[in-house]
Amino acid sequence: MKRLAAIVIFLAAFPAYGLTTREYARSLDRLRMLLDARKIEQAHVEATALMGREVEGGFHVDDTLLRSVIEATSLDLRLQSRLALTAAQLRASTSGTMSTADQKLLREIEANQTPEALKEGGEVFPPELVNASLFTRIADAMGRMFDWIGEKLGKFFDWLKRFWPDIKVKEHPTAGMRWIVGSVVALIVVVIAVLAFEVIRRSRRRPLDLVAESEPASSTTRDADPLSRGANEWERYAAQLAAAGRIREAIRAWYHAVLVTLYGEGILHFRKGRTNWEYVSTLAPNIAWRGEFVKLTRRFEREWYGSERSSDDALADCRGSARQILSSVRRAA
Repeated sequence: MKRLAAIVIFLAAFPAYGLTTREYARSLDRLRMLLDARKIEQAHVEATALMGREVEGGFHVDDTLLRSVIEATSLDLRLQSRLALTAAQLRASTSGTMSTADQKLLREIEANQTPEALKEGGEVFPPELVNASLFTRIADAMGRMFDWIGEKLGKFFDWLKRFWPDIKVKEHPTAGMRWIVGSVVALIVVVIAVLAFEVIRRSRRRPLDLVAESEPASSTTRDADPLSRGANEWERYAAQLAAAGRIREAIRAWYHAVLVTLYGEGILHFRKGRTNWEYVSTLAPNIAWRGEFVKLTRRFEREWYGSERSSDDALADCRGSARQILSSVRRAA
């Protein structure tokens, strides 16, 4: 509705029978100013109102130019130059000359639209390859590559021949040279393929070897700090420790995975020197997994501080409690 009202107001500004040449030129100047000011919607409205209008002298407005304005979504220097050039031509047709201001504007627009000179280097496709398929261009590029290799090898062999002046060369060495070039290129391709296969094979085998042969590092100060790893890292580390037979350390790793998760969710707040049972006391009684955390804390304290060697059953019990707590917290999050 607002757009229709704007069109009606704009039409009321001009006579019903049509536009004069100067009015048409001023309208084009206004469209250019609106686009330059990023008033795209207003330019659409006024361009729509001008569509199909008759201009004195028996011609109509340029609907193609106006449609370009209606379809514009941003500032377009090419469209700006067309609007300025059309307005200048309209004024020149009525006065016989072009004003100094219009000439200056056209020179500025022409300078903006002048393409840059082509830079040296690069490659221009021949006419027959401009619309060719990708495979045709690849075949052409490979052919030119082989020609270049042949040319360089030929020059190299010519250089070598200078050191053996007594060697007689056949009268027509071109065919033999082609076979030599082809053999060398084939050999290079085979070597590259073998190297690539070897790299891929080793890159696939190395991660498996690392997983099978690597053992977790010995207990350090880092292992005693829950914040030294993320929760997922503690879980993976617990699996490595269990595989290496270090059950007590695996139990501690599972307990640290739970602590880090609770820190991250803001359920517990880390404080240096705080005991595990002090953490338990800060949990609200209505937390569903609070009892499981009490059970896990009691079992961890017994295995870590009260035993020199833990059993697989103790590890399975702690792992089950830890996974149940982690699952509950992550689902809630």
